[in-house]
Amino acid sequence: MIEHKKGVKEIRRLLLRLLVLLITVNIVFSTISCTTVPIKQADSKGVYHKIKRGQTLWRIAKTYGVDLELLAKVNDLEDATEIKTGGLVFIPNAEKVLDVEIYRPADSHVRKVSIPPSVNRGEIELIWPASGKITSHYGSRNGKKHDGVDISVPKGTPIKAAASGVVLFSGRSFNDYGKMILIKHNSDFSTVYAHNSENIVEEGNDVKKGQVIGRVGNSGNANGYHLHFEVRKEEKPINPLFFLP
Repeated sequence: MIEHKKGVKEIRRLLLRLLVLLITVNIVFSTISCTTVPIKQADSKGVYHKIKRGQTLWRIAKTYGVDLELLAKVNDLEDATEIKTGGLVFIPNAEKVLDVEIYRPADSHVRKVSIPPSVNRGEIELIWPASGKITSHYGSRNGKKHDGVDISVPKGTPIKAAASGVVLFSGRSFNDYGKMILIKHNSDFSTVYAHNSENIVEEGNDVKKGQVIGRVGNSGNANGYHLHFEVRKEEKPINPLFFLP
C-alpha cells in the first residue's frame, strides 16, 4: 500500500513537471511571436498615395523621403516598375499626401516609324541595345513567362539606349533582375535593361538613342553573362522583336 502511494506521488510529480515545462515553452513561443511584427500594421502611421499616370515608385519615394526598398517591401511589390495608375501606395510615417512630379516626355525624344498593322503596337523606332546571339526569346520559357529577350555578350560590353528618353530607374531591382535600368521614351513605351554589371546613368538623366547607359554582367538571377532586354507598352511587356531592325 505504501509503495502504491509512493508510485502515485511520483507520477503526480512527473506530470506537474511536464505541465510546468509545457507552460514555459508556450510562454517562450508567445514572446517570439509577439516580437515578430509585420512591417505594415493596420494602425501604422502613414498615408495612402493614389498613383497618377506618369508617376513612378522612385519619384514617389524621393518626394516623401522614404527609402525605395522599404517602400517596396511595405507594399509587397516584387517589381517596382509595375505599379498601376489609380492604385494606392502606403507611405509609412508620412503625415499628409504630397504632390509627386509627373513625367511628361518631350516629342523630340522619339523618332517614330509605323509598325505593321498585324502587330498593332503603336509607333516607335528602336536600335539593338547590344549586338550578340539571342539565347532566350520572348514568350514561354521552361513553363514560365519570359518578358523580353536575352542577348548573350561578354562581360563589360557597352549597353546602348534603344531610343532617346528619360531614365526612370537605375539601381538594383527587387526581383531577379539584379542591376537594371528603366527608360521612358514617350507616353506609351519604355525599355528595360537588366543583369548589368554597371549602370552608368542615373534616375532623371536624359539619354540619346545609342548612348552607352551601362555594361553587361550577370547580376541578379542570371545564367551567364547576357543582357535581358524588354519593351513595355503602357507598362505591359511585349515582344521586342516587333520594334528592332
